Amino acid sequence: IIAARAALRAVPPSIRSGALAVGASRMQAVFHHVLPLALPGMLTGAILGMARALGETAPLLLIGMVAFVAEVPSSTTDEATALPVLIYSWASNAERAWEPMTAAVIVILLAILVLMNLAVVLLRRKFERSW
Repeated sequence: IIAARAALRAVPPSIRSGALAVGASRMQAVFHHVLPLALPGMLTGAILGMARALGETAPLLLIGMVAFVAEVPSSTTDEATALPVLIYSWASNAERAWEPMTAAVIVILLAILVLMNLAVVLLRRKFERSW
């Protein structure tokens, strides 16, 4: 929400005023002029927020352990837990057999974070306009 507000405020008021001056309604000014210019900032904020939520494991470990699922899911309809919780449970396991699985899940989590940040950069470059 904060990123969306900041992106909407970053659009110059002259664009809204110009649209209203040529006869557009307030709704048309917002949907045809302001929102398309604010979209890159809004997308960036949303994707970075999701990436930050994936990367912050401490709240998940303190609060999310209530919904802990001990078994590894075998199909897409099985119950599952968040990747950071799975990493924590496998890393704290005394058996050394879990070390390769823990490392693999850490690499998967890092790959997801890198892909999300790459998506932010690409979307921002694609939709960014200068005025």
